[in-house]
Formats: sequence, structure tokens, C-alpha cells
Amino acid sequence: MKLLANLLLVLALALCGLCYYQWVREGRVYRDLASVNDELYKKREAIQGLEQVIKRNQSDITRLEGIRTELNQTIRTNTARIAELDKYVEKLESETDNQRTTIGKYKEALDTANERIQKQNEDIQKQNDTIKLVLQQRDEKVADLNKMIGEYNALVTNFNKLQEDMNKLVETINAEQQKKAAEQQKKPTEPQKKAK
Repeated sequence: MKLLANLLLVLALALCGLCYYQWVREGRVYRDLASVNDELYKKREAIQGLEQVIKRNQSDITRLEGIRTELNQTIRTNTARIAELDKYVEKLESETDNQRTTIGKYKEALDTANERIQKQNEDIQKQNDTIKLVLQQRDEKVADLNKMIGEYNALVTNFNKLQEDMNKLVETINAEQQKKAAEQQKKPTEPQKKAK
């Protein structure tokens, strides 16, 4: 019985040791489980945070995708506009070259016209000098003519005066002749006297 009691005691101690071992092991398992649960909770929180970041990033990606699409359309539009502007610039450069050529021709024509105008101005100056000379000569001739007209008018006045004097003289002579004729008519002639 003692053996049995010892065996029972050993079994009880073994069972106690087994219980203690299981209790320690379960304590570690519970601690590990709690730590795993904590990690799982943290990971879930991290996952939720990451999901929220993903959602925000997804909305940002969607927004950026829209912006990228708009920018691509703007790039296409700008590329087309740049192509149009390049054509327009080429056209303007061509027109500018043509206008430069035309301006060169106009400049040559203007230089030629300026030379002609300068020559014409010189000719006009010569003509003006000639006209001044002719006018001066004309003024001299007009002065001479006025002098001659004055002399002619003086001669005409003298002639008219002489004419009047002559007319008066003729009238006086005619009057005297008429008087003599009248006297002669009043006087009987000698044969008439003798006849009486």
C-alpha cells in the first residue's frame, strides 16, 4: 500500500506537474494568442487605414486620370494648334519675304522717283528763274509801254488841243468868210449900181 500510495503520490505529483505544464503552456498560448490577436487587431486597423488610403488614392488616381485625359486632349489640341500656327508662320514668312521683295522694288521706284523729282525741282527752279527774268523784262517793257502810253496820251492831248484850236480857227475863218459873203451879198455890185 505504501507503494501504491507512493505511486499515487507520484502520479498525483506527475499529474500536478502535467497540469502545471499545461497551465504554463496554455498561459503562453493565451499570451501568444493575445499577442496574435493584438497583432491581428493592429493589422486590421492598418488594413483599414490602408484601405482608406487606397480609396483616397483611388479617388486621386481617378481625378489624376481625368486630368491626364484632359491634358492629353489639351496636348492634342495644342499640337494641332501649333501645326496650324506653324503653317500660319510659314505663310507669314512667305508673305514677309514677298513684301520685302515688293518693298525693295518700291524703294528702287521711290529712289528713281526722288531722282526724277529732284531733277524736276531743278528744272522748276530754272524755270522759276527764267520766269522771274521774263517777268522782270516784262515789267521793264510794261514800264516802257506805260511811258510810251503816257507820251502817246500827251501827244493825243496835244493833238486834240491842236484839233480844237484848228476847229476854232476853221470856225473863225468860216465865220469870217460867211460874214464877208453876207456883206458881199448886201452890197450891190457895181454893175447893179450903174444900172440904177
